[in-house]
Amino acid sequence: MKLRGTAVTLSVCATMISGTAFADRKAHEFYFQENQQRFILPAFDARMMGMGGSTMLTTRNSLATSTNPGGLGLMKYGDMSATYSYNEITGNQYPSGQKVKDKQSIGQVFGATPINPTLDDLPQSGNLGLGWMGRDGSWTYDPDNTDASTYQIVGGYGKSIGHRTALGYGLTYQHDNVDSDTHSYDSSESFLHTVGLQHLYDDELTFGGTVFVGHGKHKLEHLADVRQNQDVSQLSAGAGVGMEYTVGTTAAAVGADYTFARNNGTDDPAANDLNSVWGGDSIGRWMNLRAGIEEQVFDWLAVRLGYRYAANFNWDYSRADLADLTGSAKYSAYGGGAGVHYVFDKDDFIRALYLDYAVEYRDVGRGDWQHMLSLSAPFDLCV
Repeated sequence: MKLRGTAVTLSVCATMISGTAFADRKAHEFYFQENQQRFILPAFDARMMGMGGSTMLTTRNSLATSTNPGGLGLMKYGDMSATYSYNEITGNQYPSGQKVKDKQSIGQVFGATPINPTLDDLPQSGNLGLGWMGRDGSWTYDPDNTDASTYQIVGGYGKSIGHRTALGYGLTYQHDNVDSDTHSYDSSESFLHTVGLQHLYDDELTFGGTVFVGHGKHKLEHLADVRQNQDVSQLSAGAGVGMEYTVGTTAAAVGADYTFARNNGTDDPAANDLNSVWGGDSIGRWMNLRAGIEEQVFDWLAVRLGYRYAANFNWDYSRADLADLTGSAKYSAYGGGAGVHYVFDKDDFIRALYLDYAVEYRDVGRGDWQHMLSLSAPFDLCV
């Protein structure tokens, strides 16, 4: 009887231990990335991602509307682009410790145009940019049937100051929703303000920098019980710098960006489900160090490699019941890709067509992948 009692005790202890498996690193890594996406992140194209994101602040096309609106001010022509990507975020679920995967389909369309086109020169009144991004994700192996969807509307303006420097302002609106059988976490009031600067030191070297502030509010509804709903206000702020150097057929770029993000909600246990990651107070900090290289192998073909170190510092939940989930999610990401393009005649409205592909592997969670395909076309209104 004593042995049998001991066996039962050990079984109960094993069950309790397995129930606390959520405190492992893979749970930290999954929810850190999911919490990041509740804030406003910039949209990328395939060239950026193939170079580790290192060119996000030095690019001069329609995606500058989202990444660095200062780049709009140095565009002589217009530009339009469309991008599709597939992304996976993996890890362990909380609090069960079961594996989980968020499968995401992401689409975006961007365009930028001069206000008053000037032949072979920068427009005196600057350039306008406009874009849309939509992301739809579904969690697998999830008993609560969680789905997350987000869309952004982005507008920007850039104006040159002289022939080599430009300033720009961008505004991003984001609607974000996380739905499950037990919770609805919905935001329809999120905005990000970005001020960007881009400077051409000479024909080979470009510098870029941004500062940004975001604010918004999520509403948490408990669907499985009668707990009172709560509003979770959000604040984010940060800055980024980048540099791109081109010599001959080779382009190399480096960049760094830092973000502070805060949720301000209700930490009263009566307002939160035990172990639910949504609601209450939390603080996150993340920094990306980026490097990339591009080689123009032929006139029509470029190949790219990139590296990104994501120094994701300690997402800190102030709720006692989430203390075990507090933790960091630092990782390395390795990217690569290729692009082909076709140049039209000088007097054509469409100047060229660019088709780019990129892939990124992140050594986070259970090993995460993202694939991205972009089609873009610069155009000239002065034909």
